[in-house]
Parts: sequence; C-alpha cells; structure tokens
Amino acid sequence: MGEPKEYLYVITAYTENSVGLLSSIAGIFTRRSLNIEKLLVYPSKVEGIHKFKIHTRTTPVRAREVVLQIEKKVDVIRAFAVVDDERSPREAAIVREFLKNRDKNNI
Repeated sequence: MGEPKEYLYVITAYTENSVGLLSSIAGIFTRRSLNIEKLLVYPSKVEGIHKFKIHTRTTPVRAREVVLQIEKKVDVIRAFAVVDDERSPREAAIVREFLKNRDKNNI
C-alpha cells in the first residue's frame, strides 16, 4: 500500500506567555523526529496570549498527534493544524533559480 502521504502543515497554538513553553513544544517535535520548517511566535490580539505558528512536513495522523500533545500542555489554550497548500510563485522562482545555479557550480 505504501507510506502515507506527507503534507506541509501549519500547526497553530494559542498560549499563555510562560518561560520554557517554546522548549517544551520543540521537544514534542524532536521526540517524533519532525523537523520544524518555520517557526513564528508573537503576541496575539488578546493581551497576555501568544500565538505559535509552526510549519512541519508530516502525515495527517502525525499532525493530529502533535496537536493533541501540544494541547496537553498547561499553558496552551488551543492548538490546531491545517495543510499549507499555498505556494508563492515568487518563492518557487527563487528556489528554482537557486537550484539551477547550485547545479551549475557543482559541475
């Protein structure tokens, strides 16, 4: 049947601002051997609440498991995952150009 298909997920968590929470959340990804492709942490529009946006490539089942594990943290209010299917044409062009130049230099 083959391996389950992986997607780029954006996992979002709304949290209280507490020391060590970032390390704790990063540990969840480390234990599951998931790479964090992109990480943004910033204050939300609600005072005292921060928003984590974590991009990772994984399967739907593993994404759900990570969200459930994140939500078990005391300082996490809510977490969820969505597939990041938006691709920037400009970003794709930059990557293609980089790969083309890299291949030329490796010849």
